[in-house]
Amino acid sequence: SDGACPALAISPRDTDEAFLREVDEGVRRDQLLSVWQRYGKIGIALLVLGLAALAGWLWWQDNQAKVRGQAGEDLTQAMSQLDVGEGAKARPTLQKLAKDGPGSYKALASMVLANDDVAGGNNAEAIKKLDAIAADAGLPQPLRDAALVKSVRLGFDGVPPATVIDRLKGLAVPGNPWFGVAGEITAMAQIKAGKPEIARPILSAIARDKEQPASLRSRTAQMALSLGAQP
Repeated sequence: SDGACPALAISPRDTDEAFLREVDEGVRRDQLLSVWQRYGKIGIALLVLGLAALAGWLWWQDNQAKVRGQAGEDLTQAMSQLDVGEGAKARPTLQKLAKDGPGSYKALASMVLANDDVAGGNNAEAIKKLDAIAADAGLPQPLRDAALVKSVRLGFDGVPPATVIDRLKGLAVPGNPWFGVAGEITAMAQIKAGKPEIARPILSAIARDKEQPASLRSRTAQMALSLGAQP
């Protein structure tokens, strides 16, 4: 009749498209669920492991800082004890640091023990400790160089001049921080070897180097003059 509402006409094509969209969305939900079930737990595990590793690293950094701080205090105290003649108290601490100290503190403690050996007249033991430091590629180069120079100086009288010259050849050059000290020892080795003509220019170069201590410049200047260098 005229008052009846007309029925909505829905074509089979529209019905099929709606049905296919629902199926497609359902399939995608199933795929996402499957991926989550397969990889989601792995992702969570990796995230947890990453956070745990970060927390562990931060804790390790903080712990290492505390360990280094304590090692520094122990080393300073032991050195002070040696200065006032309390070697019996200082040596156990230094020996422990030289064995298990963190980072460079291990080598520093060993160098202090080497100085203590020298004070006790045991140069051979001191040289052994210093050579071990000089040969350790894991240590900072300035520390290794310092140990090498001290070792060569202590053993100067007991080795051939050629050995002294060879060991210091990388340091006894202008521009190197150790040029003054290493150059003077090298010049003395050249004199000992009967080659003053080689020693003279080395000594003169040190005497002219304004970066060197005044006492060293004065001493090498006098040695150079005694070898015939021009004033």
